[in-house]
Amino acid sequence: MNTDTSPPLFDDLDQLRTYRDAAAALRIPYFKIQRAARAGIIPTFSILNSRKYVKLRDILELLSAA
Repeated sequence: MNTDTSPPLFDDLDQLRTYRDAAAALRIPYFKIQRAARAGIIPTFSILNSRKYVKLRDILELLSAA
């Protein structure tokens, strides 16, 4: 019987996250996500303001392709 009640590392890979949240979840430097997003390597999303969001799935796909 599995009694591990801790949440999975990635709850929802398609959830929109800020650059800082994504960096903390993936344990990579914030500036690397920021640079990749600015260069257009990672797709970004904006919702009614200038704050940019990313999906963990997009970052993980980029890392697995490298």
